[in-house]
Amino acid sequence: MEKRTERAGLSPERLKELMFDHALKSEALAAKIGVAGTSVRAWMNGTREISLNNAVKIADFFGCTLDYLVGMRDTDERVVPHPLPPFYENLRKVMRETGVTRYRLTEKSGLFTESHFSGWAKGAQPDLCTVCLLASYLGVSVDYLTGRMEY
Repeated sequence: MEKRTERAGLSPERLKELMFDHALKSEALAAKIGVAGTSVRAWMNGTREISLNNAVKIADFFGCTLDYLVGMRDTDERVVPHPLPPFYENLRKVMRETGVTRYRLTEKSGLFTESHFSGWAKGAQPDLCTVCLLASYLGVSVDYLTGRMEY
């Protein structure tokens, strides 16, 4: 997996490329995934963070991986959409597999707080940037961390 040096999250260039390849305008993509056209334009301009749920909708619509959508992979693998497990449940599974504790993620990384974990445990969804940071810290793909793909 490639490392990105800039802030992790949705790649505006990749989104524009996918839309161009599918001859879609922002309003058309917005209608397909159930958001406002202004949101799609803000994601294309890189002026607004995208939620995990909306990033998954875009990846599902284009049939691509989240790793491709965020620019962590240059090759596109086709993905068949399926219901995702609850984020916190899958995060805990990946933490067990990688041997990374909650303490290490909160105290040692300095990237996450207990309030992050409390919110996720209650069903809150992280934004895509946070998921990218977690995946990088855990050494897994964004798609694996979210439960979109099994490796």
